[in-house]
Amino acid sequence: MKEASFFIDKMTCQACSSGIERSLKRKAFCHDIQVHLLSKKAHIVYDESQISLEQIFAFIHKMGYEPYLESHLHNRIAPRDSKPKTLANLNSLIESFDTRFLSRKRKLLISSIVCILVVILSWGEMFGIATLPSMWHFGVLLFLSLVVVHMGRDFYIRGFKALFAKNPNMDSLIAIGTTSAFLYSLKGAFMPHAHLYFDSVCVIITLVLVGKSIEERSKTEALQSASLLLHINQKMVQKVLTESAPSLSQAQIQSLPTQEIKQNDILKILPGEMIMVDGIVIEGSSHIDKAAINGESLPILAQKDDVVLSGSINLDSVLYIETIKSAKDSTLHKILELIQKAQESKAPIASLTDKIAGIFVPLVIFLALCAGAFWWGMRDFEFALSIFVATLVISCPCALGLATPMAILHAQAIAHKMGVFFKDSKAFQTLSEITHIVFDKTGTLTQGLEIKTIKNLSSHTEQEVFNLAYTLESTSVHPISSAFASHALAHNATLYPIADSQNIIGKGIKGTIQDCEYVIGNIDILPPHLANSTHIQDDKVTLFLATNDEILALFSLQDKLKIDAKTTLELFKKHNISSSIISGDNASNTKSIAHLLGITESYANALPEDKMQLLKDKSKQNKILMVGDGMNDAPALAYAHASMAFASSYDIATQSADIINYNENTISIYNAYALAKASIVNIKQNLVFAFCYNIAFIPLAMGVLGGFDIFLHPMFCAFAMSLSSLSVVANAARLKKFKLIKSKEQK
Repeated sequence: MKEASFFIDKMTCQACSSGIERSLKRKAFCHDIQVHLLSKKAHIVYDESQISLEQIFAFIHKMGYEPYLESHLHNRIAPRDSKPKTLANLNSLIESFDTRFLSRKRKLLISSIVCILVVILSWGEMFGIATLPSMWHFGVLLFLSLVVVHMGRDFYIRGFKALFAKNPNMDSLIAIGTTSAFLYSLKGAFMPHAHLYFDSVCVIITLVLVGKSIEERSKTEALQSASLLLHINQKMVQKVLTESAPSLSQAQIQSLPTQEIKQNDILKILPGEMIMVDGIVIEGSSHIDKAAINGESLPILAQKDDVVLSGSINLDSVLYIETIKSAKDSTLHKILELIQKAQESKAPIASLTDKIAGIFVPLVIFLALCAGAFWWGMRDFEFALSIFVATLVISCPCALGLATPMAILHAQAIAHKMGVFFKDSKAFQTLSEITHIVFDKTGTLTQGLEIKTIKNLSSHTEQEVFNLAYTLESTSVHPISSAFASHALAHNATLYPIADSQNIIGKGIKGTIQDCEYVIGNIDILPPHLANSTHIQDDKVTLFLATNDEILALFSLQDKLKIDAKTTLELFKKHNISSSIISGDNASNTKSIAHLLGITESYANALPEDKMQLLKDKSKQNKILMVGDGMNDAPALAYAHASMAFASSYDIATQSADIINYNENTISIYNAYALAKASIVNIKQNLVFAFCYNIAFIPLAMGVLGGFDIFLHPMFCAFAMSLSSLSVVANAARLKKFKLIKSKEQK
């Protein structure tokens, strides 16, 4: 089996994409295929021993669509045409003319102007406007109608191809209806007083062109918004050639495509440029904008030894970075993969529309034939033809097909702006259904340690004992040292000269300050006579600062809550969503954090298998969202109904989760849930409208209220059909007004 991804152009509705899927799935060579309407992308698994990709393309082309590889985006190679050479050459000539001179806007403009002329000529007599002699009148109407028909020629080409391939779509309905009316109108050449439908043909085509133009523009905007990071103008980076260069600023520069950058390369990042590969700053300092990655609007200062992520924008001055990953393993590349995968996926709620699309158009054609036959028997052929055309034209499979993907696209765009990336469309639906959240503690609800209290047991001042402790901790990169560094910034601490510092794994640090040896750490670092004399009973982490003779001070540390953790849990409680904490940390720390957050259920000293078992137990009565960030969370993340991982160095965690969160604020968890909920509500609204529209208007067009002399004119039906699609598009666009709750750090 072989896999291939490609694009399919000229799809107009859900019946198109589902029709291609059904046709290929019936073939023995096709193991699986998925076609996405909005992104126009298809992914197929096929037996290459039975068929080639070129033959698959030819099969799709016969159905009226245009498949092509991404590499042929600007130079598409059309499949060999099986038509007679003269006809193929004529068609090629017409397509070449249209491509060069008739853009979509021009087609719409010409069709609109000519349509107005046709309506004036057709209805002029009614309003006292002079008309041409009968044959001249017919000839001018015929010519002008042919102009409009040519503007909508794609409807006929795609529609009849799909019909002959036994997969009729919306274009088929337009093509059958307007062709029937046009052919019937031709008898006016032989019967001067026959009723002409040229005006209906022109108005229908023009209205559909207008609707499709607005619809395509909306789809394009939604795709571009959701794929903002996919449209990166800068694709070349400046690699610094350090060989024999006295300094980085004097080294030669080589411009290379991003994908050729490897780990440990040196890159020069100019102001205004995007950082394309993750790296460490080795020279320079500058503010960088990480909004594209984590949604944070405030720039941060990047200095020597700081890690900078790809996707960030360098704002102020030149930075030199050493890459810590290759381009394909960097943050930006992974985000782009997430976006592409999400756009190509389908939400479970969309499966209903796929099934309906398979029978919708054939059913409409059957109903139109039945209605036409009935009214031919009841009245006359002209009236029956009007009913037949009206029934075909008013039905709208597009509204059904657009209901889900348009809403998901807008939701993805909002999620990306806040630094949250859904791996697929299904994740929106699963997240919207949760009833309970299981939080890992460290890294999700807390952000490292902070010094809570300092107990001074010596004759030194509290500032002096802290300075001693801070000096010792400054020689380490342990998370505990970060707590001392943060405290030092707020309390004007001073570093003393230190000698012979040594980190003792699992115990602490020792070093010589002012000719005296000091230690800081847990009870195990103390000399035995001091360790035996102390009795610490505290819920917090306790560090001892001591000499060989006495304990100078006790430092009590505790987990530091993320600034929005409590607000986030309160918001979830308003939706009757309960929470629990499960952590590998000790019981006292875990219970302390749970108490601060108002969580009654907490589980400590948990191994990965313990987290998995808890989820299994709770899943019996709840739909669980698991939120974590570490390797030990991976099994639980993979098992949960919905899962979110905070982006970290642990790839296994992010691979196991449905949603990746590059925004460290806990409020983004709630925003993601609220957005998922709003998008699913929007989809349901779209589907209800689309179903109700078709259920209500198709019978009306068939003439079910004919007993009350209520009938729908084909021109009104074309207007209603276009309006129904646009209504779904407009409703989905309302998601752009979705209000994110800001973090306290952003206010």
